[in-house]
Amino acid sequence: MSLIFIFFICDKKPGRGRSFFTIEVCFVLLFYANFFYGGLYQNNAGLFAGTVFFFAFVTLLFINHYVLKNKIRLFPYILPVYFLMGVWTVWTSPKPFVDTFDVFTQVAQKLASFQNPYSAAFIRTYPGIDNHFHYLPFSFIITFPFTALLGDPRYSIIFFNLLSAIILKIIFDDKIERAHLSILLATFLFLPRSFYMLEHMYLDPIIFSFFLLFYFFYRRRIYRLSIFFLALFFSFKQNLFVILPLFILDKTFRTLIMKHLFVFTAPFLLIIFFLLLNPASFLLNTFFGMFGAVFYPHAVRSTPTDTALSFQVFIRQFASSIKTVYLYGISSLFLLVAGFKILLLNRSHVVHKIFLMLFALGYFMHLSFFNHYYFTALFYFFSLMLQHPPLKKIPKTVSQSP
Repeated sequence: MSLIFIFFICDKKPGRGRSFFTIEVCFVLLFYANFFYGGLYQNNAGLFAGTVFFFAFVTLLFINHYVLKNKIRLFPYILPVYFLMGVWTVWTSPKPFVDTFDVFTQVAQKLASFQNPYSAAFIRTYPGIDNHFHYLPFSFIITFPFTALLGDPRYSIIFFNLLSAIILKIIFDDKIERAHLSILLATFLFLPRSFYMLEHMYLDPIIFSFFLLFYFFYRRRIYRLSIFFLALFFSFKQNLFVILPLFILDKTFRTLIMKHLFVFTAPFLLIIFFLLLNPASFLLNTFFGMFGAVFYPHAVRSTPTDTALSFQVFIRQFASSIKTVYLYGISSLFLLVAGFKILLLNRSHVVHKIFLMLFALGYFMHLSFFNHYYFTALFYFFSLMLQHPPLKKIPKTVSQSP
């Protein structure tokens, strides 16, 4: 949540002509990230070594900008450093006590033995709490090769984070000054708690990468491929369907989707396949599981939701005995109002609308966990990059005849 707050105070202010998303803010985030390097279950030696190396790298970035005046081209070093630190985090936290990691590790074994992930039995992570696969099918399709070949699904996050940085580099290479862009990309890769996200095997950075692929090909006017990646973006988590109206109600996107409807619907055939394979298990784990607090109010929770930053927790401070079903009804009403207001923001970029919609979804519903706000912050980060003032074109000197 602190990420979103820092981004918010850096956003454009009324009456100002430029973005306040400056180099100084990037370094605040980078040094702030250094204090939060590592995972919850990373061993002490790995945590210490990673922190020292990370601090040395950020210090080098700082010296290169303020002392050496950007004499060193940073981008060729940023990606290898992230790769090394990502691999180091995985190696020094080989078996985190996290259900998402266990599920994505085991789902590869289920697929290899031709078991349906939505009806298969998973080994428990927490006592008394059964593990199930709650994500949409494309999530295990995209992570399976990394588990099968490298033995750990978290390498998929490292790969897609690097891919995202490369895409951002291509998108903004002729729009943002090179030295500034390098710092922005370093900030993107090393956002506070990025390695915590990696250790816990949270899918959100991977999903964001598919949105960038959609945006990249859309800007290149390769619409068929763009629409395909948009469909894949919606094929990881079912809660993302909440932001689908942003595309359906927009005339430009709606026209493109209708024109390439087969391409857009093709990835959803996988969802239909698993739905037909075992309707009860699929619906229970993907839909009803999202609202477990309503349908199964007495079930044991693996994550405490009474301390989350959300509207529901706020209401419970004043009405602790309110029934969960009523609380969800009130939250849904507020979410509908907020969503309707966001849809009416005609002058806002679709990326900024997605940020607002995701923030509203996390705050008003029960999704206000760390990874959701991190995912929201990624869209805010991208939105601020899109607001960055363009490079000033230096006019060519016109030679005059003597």
